[in-house]
Amino acid sequence: MPGKGGTEWPLVIHRWYDANVVYHYPYSYFSNLKIKNRLRLHADTKTDRIKALKLLLDKLMSGDIDIHLYHLGLYLLYPYLGTSNRVHDVESIGKRRADFISTLPRFELESNDDFISRIWSSLIERYYPEVGEEVVRLPDFSEVRMLFNTERFGNYTGTYYFDADWLEPIPGFRMNVKKWVGEKDPMTPEPTKEGMIEGYITLGHEGGGSLRHFVSGEKVHAGSYIEVKFGDGWIKGRYEWSFCQGDPIQIRSGRNESFYINEGSLVRIRN
Repeated sequence: MPGKGGTEWPLVIHRWYDANVVYHYPYSYFSNLKIKNRLRLHADTKTDRIKALKLLLDKLMSGDIDIHLYHLGLYLLYPYLGTSNRVHDVESIGKRRADFISTLPRFELESNDDFISRIWSSLIERYYPEVGEEVVRLPDFSEVRMLFNTERFGNYTGTYYFDADWLEPIPGFRMNVKKWVGEKDPMTPEPTKEGMIEGYITLGHEGGGSLRHFVSGEKVHAGSYIEVKFGDGWIKGRYEWSFCQGDPIQIRSGRNESFYINEGSLVRIRN
């Protein structure tokens, strides 16, 4: 690879209060660089690994490569980042190099979903007025549309929705989204959901006669994930019931929201 890499490096730098620094790269980007530049690093033995690690560190200290190429080298040298080989190898490279490593930012490889979501989340504008609620402006795009599943959107914004399959953020000074359900997905319709059992929820007996609900013969457990058919889509939530015959089934669809259904409703539960 020419020069200091001859490329742009997509990354998010996370700096902690204790001065620790982590570089987050998308995993597929390192994989693409490896394939595009036909990079190979044969270091099957500990001796070979230590020799390669010393070479990377010496080139970084001399300025022949930058921190990004050093991280790429570590990716090639230790393809499985969780391996203990790195820890043991550092013990054999000498004090000067080991001290230098302790000053370097570590790196993590993320999935494309996590990397793009992290960047998008960092673009959210938040205002905290002295009086009233927090004001949020979601990132504005003019030629790009983005969709998140409900769980991912909640994880990166702190606001959870349970009455849709996909959420399309709409910029504004309040948390605002357009909701899509599987049957009307704007990109890829989902006629069925893998890993889910669909059917009518019914009341039956288990074992010694205790009552419980079933969906297509499968038991429904208290607090378990459930989707209820409503209109063109499905409302997500958690199943709760008093275990008293005749009482309605409660579906908790949000932090402070719930609704009730009766036996015979069309639902989905996880297989």
